[in-house]
Amino acid sequence: MSAPETTATAASTSRRNSFAPVEFTPAVAKECLKQVEFYFSEFNFPYDRFLRTTADKNDGWVPIGSIATFNRMKKFRPIEKVVETLRTSEVLEVSADGENVKRRVPLDLNKDKEARLEQNKRTIAVMNIPHDDESSEDAAATPVDLNKLQLQLEELFGKLGEVNQVRLLRVNRKKFKGTALVEFKTLETCEDVVKNYSGASDADSKEILSLDGHKLEILTKKQYNMQREATRSKNFGGAGQRSRSFTGHRKNMPKVTPPKEDAEESAKENAEESAIADDKE
Repeated sequence: MSAPETTATAASTSRRNSFAPVEFTPAVAKECLKQVEFYFSEFNFPYDRFLRTTADKNDGWVPIGSIATFNRMKKFRPIEKVVETLRTSEVLEVSADGENVKRRVPLDLNKDKEARLEQNKRTIAVMNIPHDDESSEDAAATPVDLNKLQLQLEELFGKLGEVNQVRLLRVNRKKFKGTALVEFKTLETCEDVVKNYSGASDADSKEILSLDGHKLEILTKKQYNMQREATRSKNFGGAGQRSRSFTGHRKNMPKVTPPKEDAEESAKENAEESAIADDKE
């Protein structure tokens, strides 16, 4: 099946010129290509429902106009330059009309179960990252620039080892609350970082990582999952106590999901922690 054909319209022209253009220097083009290739990479594509669903409906193709709306892509304008840059990719293919992009060689998503387990082993959770606090009394505080923060974290952890990706986690995919997942290229690097930097206070003997005066807390992905599950259980334990039926059963009780295997839980979490969902408007 060929790429979906699209007709040039006034709306399309308006979309393409909706942001101020920038000079596409070789460095800018390289950054643009790296970002889009990441979206389609084995580290992101299998875990992103938005990207997968869009691609599944269009024989693997995703509209470049949609990708251009992601926060980390808005600075790359005009879109014609983005298209021109993507045509140089050895990983991606651009449709003849310049409207869509897909992987040249599709990923085998049937093998992602084991890959996710291995990915989790190479991933740490970084907590206490500077973020906007709605409960703060300082209403005049400068909002955190998430794009800048992402780059800061990539640079910080890149000094410790090669990083595959950094994902800023958001509550209900809206608010960033100070936690990010950092996936390293190798398990050895991840284990070294946990061993050397997982101390959360000055009382710990391990080295401390900090960002803008905030001491960062480092956990393994497994420790983070356990901590999150414990928090959910605690919150659940307090819910439903207010109302019981005559039989002694709680009314309006949320359905309790039985424990899942690590691989299944991993799949669910990765879907929720989609880089595209976090990056998209």
